[in-house]
Amino acid sequence: MKLFHKFSAALIASSLAAAILLCGIFFSFHRQTVTSAQTARLETMEQAAKTMLREAELAADPLMAVDYLTGLCSSRTELAFCELDIGRGLRPVKVRGRGSYKPAGETLPLEIKSEKFSARLSFSAAALEQERRDAMAGIYRDLAGAFLSAIAAAALLGLLMARSLTRRLKRLAAEAAEVGEGRFGAKTDASGSDEVAELAASLNSMSDRLLELETMKKNFTASVTHELRSPLGVIETYAAMLLKDRSGFRTQDLEIFRRIKENAGRLANFVTAMLDLAKIERGKMELSPAKEDPLALTRDAADFLRPKAEEKNVSLTLETEGEATAAMLDRELLTHALTNLISNAIKFTPSGGKITVRAAIAGGRYRFEAQDTGPGLKPGEEAALFAPFSQGSAAPGHGGTGLGLALAKSITELHKGTIGCGPAPGGGALFWLEIPLGAEISPEEAQKAQN
Repeated sequence: MKLFHKFSAALIASSLAAAILLCGIFFSFHRQTVTSAQTARLETMEQAAKTMLREAELAADPLMAVDYLTGLCSSRTELAFCELDIGRGLRPVKVRGRGSYKPAGETLPLEIKSEKFSARLSFSAAALEQERRDAMAGIYRDLAGAFLSAIAAAALLGLLMARSLTRRLKRLAAEAAEVGEGRFGAKTDASGSDEVAELAASLNSMSDRLLELETMKKNFTASVTHELRSPLGVIETYAAMLLKDRSGFRTQDLEIFRRIKENAGRLANFVTAMLDLAKIERGKMELSPAKEDPLALTRDAADFLRPKAEEKNVSLTLETEGEATAAMLDRELLTHALTNLISNAIKFTPSGGKITVRAAIAGGRYRFEAQDTGPGLKPGEEAALFAPFSQGSAAPGHGGTGLGLALAKSITELHKGTIGCGPAPGGGALFWLEIPLGAEISPEEAQKAQN
């Protein structure tokens, strides 16, 4: 259950409990009030009847008491019957239309005595109870209306408060997701003085600090790789010169020079990749778009790496679809991305395997695919493969720096395209990229995309 529903349900439940409690208290209070008012009325009737008996005694007029009780029984429906004793015992008072009979059912007698006369007023318990019920029925209706109104107001208030809280939490979650994806410096609204505002302020501060550290790291990486590039070039050049001038060197010396040149070249390639990646991340990579045919670039990349595939006894075939199209592309960078994807397929394809490179132009988009028959990908590791220095589960024992796919991703995004990977039909892995060909990419647009 989402926090929005939990918060709304909790607020509505608490409001419901409070409303039930208040209604119970209000109902009990009014029931007691109705009962008290009824008791007070009976006491008033008793006092009035007692006064009338005294006056009848003083006037020596028993008919006065009879007439009063007759009128009282006629006007009060809750009074079942009356009995009067004027010296000859209690006798029922006859009422026109009712006679002097005693109704069935429980009665509540009320004895009234004076010096000579006495009377008994018998009230119908059922009539008194019905009177209380009728009085409480109106209160029931009022309470039901108030209860439903309170629940509706609580539900509306709960929904508004829950929506406000969850909206702010969603913004925090979105910022945290951006930071988790490496977009440091993302911020959200931290206004207010509650705990959510404090959390937002802390998250913003963390994002700023991570951006600062990331900038320092990128600057350091760019500086170090730039400083290493020249010495490595010198080492590789001198090793090549020593290998070219073989006179005076032993065979084992030449093998050492060859290894020096080979490893210096590998390290130089790594440094170059690091420097290119740092430039792209810092927005310093200069995109130089020109009219190029992406199908021709694909053929060049496949032809360039075919000898490398043949060295591993791996078959590399090229399939193209669509007609040649001139689009604004950076030839060097896009070729770099394509060769990285094909080289990755060669690296993980065992001897005797097959690599299929596909290039198609359709709907104003260029799509490239490199499908291999290697060990494939584990579920869930697709996105991580394009992070710098990240390698898949099949990487151990195959070497590599983990920068090739990261560079391919950055170059593709500079061209406003998308890149991805997944399992290939029949086994192996499938890496692909798509680039729109409809719009020209100016250096200013490329710089804006980088930033």
